[in-house]
Amino acid sequence: MILFMSELLSHRQLQSLIEVSNVLNSSLDIDTIMDSIMQATVSVVDAADGGVLFLYDPIQDCLVAKSAQGFDSKIVEQVRLKPGESMTGLAFSARQCLIFENPEEVARTTSTLAPQNLNLMESSIPINPQSAICAPIISKGDCIGVITLDSFQPDLHFSLDDINLVKAISHQAAVAIEKARLYKEKQQTVRQLENSNYTITKQNEMLSRSVAIHGHLANLVLRGEGLSSILHYLNTMFGDQILLFNEWGDLIESSSRDPLSETDVSKIKGVAFASSDFQELAYKLQDCEINGLPHHMVSLPLGSKMNFLGFLVVLSVQSINEVDISALEHACTVISLELMKSQQIFETQQRLKGEFIEGLFTGKVDESLIQQAKLLDLDPNRNYLVTVIQIQPLHIDMKRHLIDLANRIFLESYPHSMVVTKHEQIILLLSFSNQRTGSYHTQQIMELAHQFQQEVLKRNEKPTVLIALGRAKNGLVHVGKSAQEAQRGLQLLRTYNLNKNVISYSELGVQRLLLQNSEDELMDFIQETLGPLLEYEAQRKRELLPTLLVYLEHNQNSKEAAESLHIHTNTLNYRLKRIQEILSIELTDAEQFMNLQLALRLHQYLGS
Repeated sequence: MILFMSELLSHRQLQSLIEVSNVLNSSLDIDTIMDSIMQATVSVVDAADGGVLFLYDPIQDCLVAKSAQGFDSKIVEQVRLKPGESMTGLAFSARQCLIFENPEEVARTTSTLAPQNLNLMESSIPINPQSAICAPIISKGDCIGVITLDSFQPDLHFSLDDINLVKAISHQAAVAIEKARLYKEKQQTVRQLENSNYTITKQNEMLSRSVAIHGHLANLVLRGEGLSSILHYLNTMFGDQILLFNEWGDLIESSSRDPLSETDVSKIKGVAFASSDFQELAYKLQDCEINGLPHHMVSLPLGSKMNFLGFLVVLSVQSINEVDISALEHACTVISLELMKSQQIFETQQRLKGEFIEGLFTGKVDESLIQQAKLLDLDPNRNYLVTVIQIQPLHIDMKRHLIDLANRIFLESYPHSMVVTKHEQIILLLSFSNQRTGSYHTQQIMELAHQFQQEVLKRNEKPTVLIALGRAKNGLVHVGKSAQEAQRGLQLLRTYNLNKNVISYSELGVQRLLLQNSEDELMDFIQETLGPLLEYEAQRKRELLPTLLVYLEHNQNSKEAAESLHIHTNTLNYRLKRIQEILSIELTDAEQFMNLQLALRLHQYLGS
């Protein structure tokens, strides 16, 4: 190329071209190449005070300034020239080197600039060019850009030699730009190959680690190690704390390098539940502070959308990467299978226990039932108390949770016992020795029943929870009687207004009459005893019946009753006298007084 151009260039220009060529060959970075082109071109062309190198962008269909000398580059780089627009656009479209020899030609051509481009041009230069030269950059037959040189001095003009030199430089620029582009594409290809290689390596690493972990977990399952061993293994592999929660948010298993307090567990559960939708079956990554240290936490759902089993939480002070998460997802598959197996075992056990309980409560305790009892760790000679819990509504998926809750609350205090679901009821067969009285254990079980009720009511569904206790019986042969008493107590809670949800048969007094008589008989007794007073109250202020109730509640103490009613003692005495007149009784008569008390209580229980 240089030998060919030597026929057109002077010795000085040829020397300048060689210098330009050396500069262009000194780098393969395309941005450096374009800056070098403009610096060298402006320096070797005497008339050039500045210039801009434009490259054509086929996507935008316009020429974009890539390098500028003698102009404000921040302004020039905003220019977007359409083919045929101004001097540069004309040279691009003509694919020829054009010279604009005077200010008039320059002004006439730049008048074709779009208003935005004209404003940018005027802002980027001190005065309008006196003359200009534009040389297209041709590569592989296509025009890829234009070198535009401007002169701001009226006594300096571009010559034919300048045109030849700029043409030669544009040829050199085309080669340099093409070579830089090829180098850039090669670099991008190399980077893409490196990224692909990195991705493949990571995927192989992820697959190998996941397969190894999956294999180890499968071996644990085959050996019957259970969830405890699985979580311990995960703890050694992944993090400081591994926690397994069931679908209700109860912690059912954990493995931790440092002991976790109940507060820590509650905080971890809160963070996991607050930010996760486990029905979407997608893991969640978040941060959590435990014991003053920041931890990375990943929560992974277990089971399927149709059978959600809970979630696994892993906390680590180290970052948890994609390889770890992939391996943990394999672990979740194994844990889900273990939980499903546990569910099936639970359902089988409940069926067998239900059949045993049903036979036991018939009262026909034979040798076969005694043998079953021993297999279930129930001593036939210990004391037993039956407690029945009715929860409405009781969803199928709640039964496992409620059994676990009952086991945790009741069986910790009464270990040699049994909990089983039957229809909408949870039946507890609670066993204890003769070291303490039955009344002591009744009181203890009542407290546990209230605790169980409060735990259930914490749920959003707010179900109705009714709990009834039978009396303590000695030996399994008498358990059926305790069960009957518990069911009667439950019937009282369901039917009558007792203002309580937990009841023990041993504390029932007059309430037993509700079980032994029909409602019609009870209403007849109330009418015979209280009828005139109820009719009188229905038509007046309704103050006599409440007065009588308060008087009885204070054991016929007039002073205390008057204070409770906020009335004078004389007023109380007047009302009591009026009550005696209406009912034609004497409150001092023991038999009449007993009937009155009984009728009042029955009236309260029946609710009207």
